[in-house]
Amino acid sequence: MTPTKIRAAEALYPLLSPFHAVAGRILCGIRHVSADGCLDQIILDFGAASLIVTADENDDSIEVEITERVHSETNLEGMNSNHAELWKAFIGRSFGWGWITVNQQGYCDGLLLSFEGISPQLLLNVVASSIKASKIVAIQ
Repeated sequence: MTPTKIRAAEALYPLLSPFHAVAGRILCGIRHVSADGCLDQIILDFGAASLIVTADENDDSIEVEITERVHSETNLEGMNSNHAELWKAFIGRSFGWGWITVNQQGYCDGLLLSFEGISPQLLLNVVASSIKASKIVAIQ
């Protein structure tokens, strides 16, 4: 690995480390937290750990963090979105890989996620201070 790649990997590790905490864990549920018509947070519940994706309205960037705790339905924030068409395909599947996206202005404004594999299947990105979620369709 070249010195430039090593420096990039070291700089990005804090952003990517939450993905390591949920690698191989089963996605149990999804919750959406909205305010003023914007989707502010998506909480991916992996049982004892949650991956929390947040839109930063100041610069339309995306933040991801891990919260390790034991959940009960009564202490989860947001609206249960398990039955939303987009999420149904991922509930009950194990987390595979996670990537961050960086736009031409240098802002981290999106995530790519995979379940039970290494090919990205889901895009989460911030547009106009709101998280947008889209299924990725592979062209073959």
